[in-house]
Amino acid sequence: MGGILETAMLICFGCSWPINLVKNYKCRSAKGMSLPFILLLMVGYIAGISAKFILGVNVHNAYVLVVYLLNLAMVTANLFVYFRNCALDRKAQQRSKERTRTLRPKAAGNAAVLDYIQWGKTIEE
Repeated sequence: MGGILETAMLICFGCSWPINLVKNYKCRSAKGMSLPFILLLMVGYIAGISAKFILGVNVHNAYVLVVYLLNLAMVTANLFVYFRNCALDRKAQQRSKERTRTLRPKAAGNAAVLDYIQWGKTIEE
């Protein structure tokens, strides 16, 4: 009975991982994701899997081990998405810096700024 309840808990908890994985993949940003949290979950699942092997895997509790492995796989996939999103954030930040550099007026002195103001031109023009 304990194995069934443990499996039910893991299934209920594990249903959130595919949803979270898809959301993080589509978001394309690491904002809101936490590397320590993901690693802590992975350590927890590895501890649970290790406990099953220490207690002995048999026909009656093998299904619990399968659910642990599925949850670990989903959290590991989230780890890869985290690093992908961090790389995308860095690229977006670099592009943003490049855009702000090109929007500044190149002319020296206050005369160029006064021309922009006087003639109603914008910096982008």
